[in-house]
Amino acid sequence: MKIMRRYGKVITMSAAALAMTAALTVESSMAYFTTYAEAEGSQVVSLGATTDITETVTNKTKHVTVKNTSETNECFVRVKVFSGRQVVCTPQGQNWSLGDDDYWYYGPVLAPGESSEVLDVTINIDGLGENPDSFNVVIVQECTPAIYGEDGTPEADWDVTYTDFEDNTGRKEADN
Repeated sequence: MKIMRRYGKVITMSAAALAMTAALTVESSMAYFTTYAEAEGSQVVSLGATTDITETVTNKTKHVTVKNTSETNECFVRVKVFSGRQVVCTPQGQNWSLGDDDYWYYGPVLAPGESSEVLDVTINIDGLGENPDSFNVVIVQECTPAIYGEDGTPEADWDVTYTDFEDNTGRKEADN
């Protein structure tokens, strides 16, 4: 009987210690269970940038501007000029510079709603012979969101580029 009393006291003391430990953790575990929240619906999050290009032609010069149509994102833009071998194009414009990859880069970052300075692409068609009015000059534009460094300087990451397209529902999206 003495052994039972002895083990009974140990069991009782162990149960009391366990109950006190459980009582101390109830408040924190209740906080865990009461901070649960539910949400419904959806919201479109735009992490990219969108742009529109405007091209007009006068006197064998194509005038190109690119507008940042994003509502919240600043971006950098670049364009590339394509033409046939017999057509020589000479782009020039303020804040535009030719990169090593034959893209023309616009220097300042474009804030939402801003447009670039005009890039004038002079078209020389002397080598076309009989039909000098039949030529095609294609301008391709791309944009990338502005990324800010630790010192606040905007930078461009041209490994992430966006071009606009419309999917089969008619909704305009950006593809990278």
